Amino acid sequence: MPFKSDQALALLTRAHQLGRLGHAYLITGPKEADCEGFAAQVMNLVTQAKHHHLDDWSQEGAVILRPQSKSRRITIGDDGNEVGTIRFLERMIHRTSGPGGYKFGVIVDAERMNAQAQNAFLKTLEEPPARTLLLLLTAHPGQLLPTILSRVIEIPLLRPAGARQFSEHEEKLLAVLEKLTTQTHASISSALALKKDFEDILEDLHGDIKEDQEDEFEKEQDHYKQTTDGTWLKQREEQVTAQIEALYLQQRDALMDLLLAWMGDVARLQVGAEHLDLPEYRKATATLAERWSPGETSKRLRYLRQLESHLHTNVNEGLALEVCFIQAFGR
Repeated sequence: MPFKSDQALALLTRAHQLGRLGHAYLITGPKEADCEGFAAQVMNLVTQAKHHHLDDWSQEGAVILRPQSKSRRITIGDDGNEVGTIRFLERMIHRTSGPGGYKFGVIVDAERMNAQAQNAFLKTLEEPPARTLLLLLTAHPGQLLPTILSRVIEIPLLRPAGARQFSEHEEKLLAVLEKLTTQTHASISSALALKKDFEDILEDLHGDIKEDQEDEFEKEQDHYKQTTDGTWLKQREEQVTAQIEALYLQQRDALMDLLLAWMGDVARLQVGAEHLDLPEYRKATATLAERWSPGETSKRLRYLRQLESHLHTNVNEGLALEVCFIQAFGR
């Protein structure tokens, strides 16, 4: 269950007081939850320091890893002297310590560790030095290896009330949904047009993910082709393909969540609810709340939830979208 940041910190404070603080935590949540700020507070908790930012902690001996270069990856590194790599963290975590003798290692956007880096990090997770606290920060915990997830304690954080930032593709979807307010009546053709807009967003999303992952793979090929055999190359190609699909499915789910939040706000306005998931779009959802009957809104939500469920199976994506959008918006 996700927590407000103050609630999560209170639980960790209690664990620390009882001597039950773990050595490795996975701090998850959307970007608005400010996982970095929370990580700084956790380190303050065990040392009584008062730093507000991770950059301040790096001056105290904490090892802070962030995605490097254009590809935004965290790699294993050639040796312990390569700053920003897992091998650098492993070397420094044994040499440096912060206030109170604690050793801190923080990996920002931990899902950006490639497979080699994640496997290498397992050793540190399993055999950390004494008085070590490792914090992994990510909005996408599903991209971490199960072996890592099994060795950390997850702290899921809630988005602060009223704070939400949208990705480029989410902004596109919101623009498409606003177009619903201009439609005077539902029809099969308008439903198919809406479906086409949604598919275009998904296609752009997949293309962007594919380009990002393949750019990184190309750099890895240049680096390792002289030192590894063809077996590694084939395995890495398979990993990249799987990673592209996993990222796409994850971000497609986020778009579906946004679509359901929009329709949910229409339903909430129809019953006079005060809380909205997308308060900045109240004007648009209020227009639809007046235009549609509660029964129509309920029907649309039902079909969209069915679509969300079907997309988690082996159903053909295009067919599932067409059937749902006709049912939800074509009548």
